Amino acid sequence: MATSGALPLCNGPLETGVHLSLLCPFARAVWDQVLSWENFRVHLPQQDPTCMAKWSEEEASKVPKQDRKRFNGILIYIVWNLWKERNRRIFENTHMTAQQVASLAKEDIMQRRRAMTIAG
Repeated sequence: MATSGALPLCNGPLETGVHLSLLCPFARAVWDQVLSWENFRVHLPQQDPTCMAKWSEEEASKVPKQDRKRFNGILIYIVWNLWKERNRRIFENTHMTAQQVASLAKEDIMQRRRAMTIAG
């Protein structure tokens, strides 16, 4: 994903999926909050890792095997909520703080956890 303008979350460089998901200061604040709540120690890249899939696979390999599914779910919900915040700013001309976006991601994570518990 590359667009012709600055990233709506940080007014930073040209928007890319990796910047939106990992490198943007706003995204990093969301990651830091959610990972802290979930007790994960993940290395967020300082520079463009060229491929988010490769980064996530490398980080997941460092997570204990029994926690990898949970880690991957957390990754999905963080990125999904960052994407929704980007769209909120572009299409609705409203915005949330990084803390609010992190809280929405946490709600999604908790809802998934409850669903998985019920499913067995």
